[in-house]
Amino acid sequence: MDFELPSMFSRSEALASGFTDDDLRRARADGELYTVRRGYFVRTEVYRTLDSGARHLVLARAIHAESSRSVVFSHVSAAVLHGMQLWELPLDKATFTVARTYAGKRGRQRILRVAPIPPTELMEVAGLPVTTPARTVVDLARSLPMVPAVCLGDCALRLGLTHRDELGELLSGARTRTGIAKARRAVGLMSDGSDSAGESRSRLHLHALPLPPPLVGQWVYDDDGVLIGRASFLYPDHGVIGEFEGGGEFGAEPVLPSLDDRRRHNRMQELDWTVVRWNWRDLSSPRALTDRIARAFLLASAKRAPAGTFSAARG
Repeated sequence: MDFELPSMFSRSEALASGFTDDDLRRARADGELYTVRRGYFVRTEVYRTLDSGARHLVLARAIHAESSRSVVFSHVSAAVLHGMQLWELPLDKATFTVARTYAGKRGRQRILRVAPIPPTELMEVAGLPVTTPARTVVDLARSLPMVPAVCLGDCALRLGLTHRDELGELLSGARTRTGIAKARRAVGLMSDGSDSAGESRSRLHLHALPLPPPLVGQWVYDDDGVLIGRASFLYPDHGVIGEFEGGGEFGAEPVLPSLDDRRRHNRMQELDWTVVRWNWRDLSSPRALTDRIARAFLLASAKRAPAGTFSAARG
């Protein structure tokens, strides 16, 4: 049966297109349709192509279609709508906020929170009402563990969805809200210089070590001003460069460096930088990673100062 309907459609839309309830039952039994929620469906072949964020959004759209007009996408569901990275965000429940006085609700597929939503903290994305990126970052910083909250905020800053002054204003406005102290700590650790969730995690690990803070996202040049490449973390006074090498977006498996990566690595070493590299798997063993970084500092102490220059802006 050919359901040439949008990626998600309701029972009423199917009936209006000429299908019957028997058609829907047969298609579900045959595995042709996937039931997102009672009365809402997606063609199974389409659903299988969706990543976890897109599947979450399908569920959130279905729930929102049955909600009152005052219900707004927020928290995790807002982060998905804004295109933020979803590392370690719980995607099993759609999350909404409503500016009412009754208590919030938590169900199998939905979390409904109750909180004021000033007009300045509300916008539309793809025709859907959603909290602004800044409000979304602060809401999640109040409710998520520190590391995923910082990774999310880094992503929002990197993509230009918000900026530090805006986050500061939102923190001030939410000063009486639950979790605000945790949110302040998380926002204080956020940066627009990390290229990925892996770099954000790495930066937090380095921040906890008894080392000076590294320069983040620096471009390294030789003595002739020729660009060598980007360094994730650079310690100029110690001659050390730290490199996060992601395996997929959040993959645990290491990826073999490309020829260009190896050339960049070798050229940095030729300039007397001591380069230490790690990946997602290494981040799961922080003690071993700390030892490797310490060895890099020890090795660099016996070498001369690196040649060339570096800059936060690519020339």
